[in-house]
Amino acid sequence: MSSFYHPGESGLCDRGGGGSTAPTGMVGPEAGVRAAYHGATLTRGSDPSTPMDPPRIRRTGSTIGAVMPALRLGILGCAAAFAFLPLPRQLVESVYSQRLYPLIRQAVTAVTRHADMPLFDILLVGGSLTLSAWWVLSLLRARRGRRVRELVRVVGLTAVLAAALYLTFLATWGLNYRREALATRLGYSATRVTTVEIESLALVAIQHLNRAYDESEHATWPQLSELPTSLGQAFARAQRRLGVSPVMAGLVPQRSLLTPYFRRAGIDGMVDPFFLQVLLNDGVLPFERPFVTAHEWAHVAGFAHESEANFVAWLTCLEGDERMRYAGWSFLVPRLVAALPADRQSALWAGVGSGPLADFAAVRARLSRTIPVVRQSARRVNDQYLRANRVASGIGSYGEVLQLAVGTDLGRAQWLVRPTGE
Repeated sequence: MSSFYHPGESGLCDRGGGGSTAPTGMVGPEAGVRAAYHGATLTRGSDPSTPMDPPRIRRTGSTIGAVMPALRLGILGCAAAFAFLPLPRQLVESVYSQRLYPLIRQAVTAVTRHADMPLFDILLVGGSLTLSAWWVLSLLRARRGRRVRELVRVVGLTAVLAAALYLTFLATWGLNYRREALATRLGYSATRVTTVEIESLALVAIQHLNRAYDESEHATWPQLSELPTSLGQAFARAQRRLGVSPVMAGLVPQRSLLTPYFRRAGIDGMVDPFFLQVLLNDGVLPFERPFVTAHEWAHVAGFAHESEANFVAWLTCLEGDERMRYAGWSFLVPRLVAALPADRQSALWAGVGSGPLADFAAVRARLSRTIPVVRQSARRVNDQYLRANRVASGIGSYGEVLQLAVGTDLGRAQWLVRPTGE
């Protein structure tokens, strides 16, 4: 019998005379005293040194053991439901994108905007190393003959972890892929997007491009750390035009450990969907930085679709000074010209000034330094990622910005010449 139940601890079973211990099978008054003692020991919760009732430990362990499998199945089930079942876009727009996401964005960026390094790097490197070490140690510690069972267990827990990460992605940012299309909210009309219309607007865009270049030729381009100041107010005005509330302040782009990969893959930047930081390829040219940064800001503001982020970035640049306007038109002009028949493209390029043509050649030279295999692989991964997030056109969605720039009232209004900051 354990000391916890030993009657000699309190002397309750000492019968006054000889001090002998009563036999365990006693009945009568002695048995009642023993029962009273036993009951008292179960209620001694005030003494931190009192051992816990073993049956209670077993019951607690059984409860946890029953809850954990159900919790894991619940996480897997929720992830599968969100991955495969459609959600009404109007519901996502009104509940998540318009109400919940602005609160999430404000809470997350209020903390992460003060970080001096990309938190995504820590998550990526730390998570990968931890997961790899856990796999190796789990399999090495498994007894011989039980490694297959341990492998199944580790694979199952990894699937649960991946499902939880996917649900976190959706909650912090990813559900914006399923919001109502910006084209629908802006009254897009497909009848406006014709070859004749695109060509006439391309002529106007080239005039804007040449004028902006002449005005900014001798200007100094802002560094990455200066962009929230140089472009932040323009970004706020663009958000207000699109009904974003509350408007988001610009974020300082970060240089990630992924930058060498970005350069080889031809990736200009990305948004960390968990910590909502902007990661930029610092190899982009100075006149490209404003547009690329504004594109990533638009993602953080809730415009997950690539064409929408391009459209918001274009609007943002046109709301800025002559340098920013040049960045905006230098993005759109090549895409307008490329959308036209080949026999019309040559005539349009003849109207582009020598300065912008030199800048376009510099962009081509930068992209020529990518590694084709890495770039094609990155494009395939990005295409699969976008399609998995309900973007039917995949990487083709980047070019759909013309539908918004040409086929909506807000887009067409930008073709007019406007003084700076209006």
